[in-house]
Amino acid sequence: MGTWNTDIKGNDTTLDIYSNFFDKYNQGENQILVSNEIKQEFKDYFTDADDRNNSFFGLALAQWETKCLEPEILKEVEKIIKSGIDLELWKELGADKKMLIKRQQELDKFLTQISIERPKPKRRKKPKFEFTTNELVKAISPDNKKEFVIMDEFTNQEYIHTSGIMNWYLGGGNGIMYHNKENGNVKAKWINNDHLVITHDKNIVFVKKEEKGFYFGDEVKITYKVE
Repeated sequence: MGTWNTDIKGNDTTLDIYSNFFDKYNQGENQILVSNEIKQEFKDYFTDADDRNNSFFGLALAQWETKCLEPEILKEVEKIIKSGIDLELWKELGADKKMLIKRQQELDKFLTQISIERPKPKRRKKPKFEFTTNELVKAISPDNKKEFVIMDEFTNQEYIHTSGIMNWYLGGGNGIMYHNKENGNVKAKWINNDHLVITHDKNIVFVKKEEKGFYFGDEVKITYKVE
């Protein structure tokens, strides 16, 4: 059962069902389709003796909050609560009398709550978008007018690609190279103010590979070498 307390969402199983439901719902998916996906993805939860009750509670709460509570789900939750089988399971897991009384109160409150249709569905939350980078290389030109930076880029901590950007300190910049190997071995060295050499492993495949960079008349030649 993992982490648990007497609250309806006070255990790992209910939170797994509830959170996964809203992850999909907040992405814009139809709540009825989401329910079907949850049932399929977590079918082992719904048949497991220890997880079954809390799985139905998690799905019922998510459906109620999105105004799609299925009559059969409500009926199953009512059966679980009124039959006392959830409290029996809690006894087997070592709950004391005080905890059992509190759990029963939570169950009764929950059943009353979902038995009355919610006026409006819960609003979808806009998915969080977080862009981050991990700088791998920073090479400044001898004249201190520009730099070449290589960095891994991430959205919500998931790797997107690696980019190589030429930045002029006057304010301009060019995207020079891109590849899709996280933390790949790529190096950069200025030969002079107008020539940059990029050295890389032979197994790195570039999506973009420019041979020039320029900004307001300042042009840089770019040479690629396999290490």
